[in-house]
Amino acid sequence: MIVARGLGRLVTTAIAVGAGIVILAHVFATQTEGELFGIIGLKQTITAAGTYLVRLTIIIGAFALLLGFVNVVTVHWTQIRSKNPASVYSIVLLVSLLLSLVFGLGGPATGGTQFIFNFILQPLEATFFALLALFIASAAFRAFRVRSFESILFVAFAGVVLLGQVPISIYLWPELPVIKDWILNVPTLAGVRGILLGVALGTIATGLRIISGMDRPYTD
Repeated sequence: MIVARGLGRLVTTAIAVGAGIVILAHVFATQTEGELFGIIGLKQTITAAGTYLVRLTIIIGAFALLLGFVNVVTVHWTQIRSKNPASVYSIVLLVSLLLSLVFGLGGPATGGTQFIFNFILQPLEATFFALLALFIASAAFRAFRVRSFESILFVAFAGVVLLGQVPISIYLWPELPVIKDWILNVPTLAGVRGILLGVALGTIATGLRIISGMDRPYTD
């Protein structure tokens, strides 16, 4: 049993590492002109293999979506059968899921699908965004409490940006919108780019660890 389990992990690791290397090579091959390393047919072979793996991923993703659909229905149907007081939410979810599925079979351009998007999803999204604005305002109020030098800078910059956003700011001080634009375009943009670079490096490191077999989440 232990040998079979170890062999299974070895096989899954080999498949994952091989697929990752092929997909990575496929990305570089499609961006390269001419043959790779001067070997005739190598670029075409890598491109074909990468395309096949991408299509296979789409198929697996479709089955995973179907499995998730079945799991949601099973879990909430069990919740309804248990007569839990909160099962009314499960009933609403399953009915909404069924109606969305029925109307969605005709495509996104049908009247039923457009009705769901325009009169159900969009009002719900607007409601959630309105609640999110209240939560952000509440969090900002707590964060604006001056307790240190960093919080003083935060409050000062936030106040300049908030005042610079309103049209009346030009009457308060003509330079206020200019300062607001400088804050958004220089220090804020630099911070955002630094965060994105960190995320990119972290993604690359995670991908290399998975491809090299150091991390094996697919065996968990």
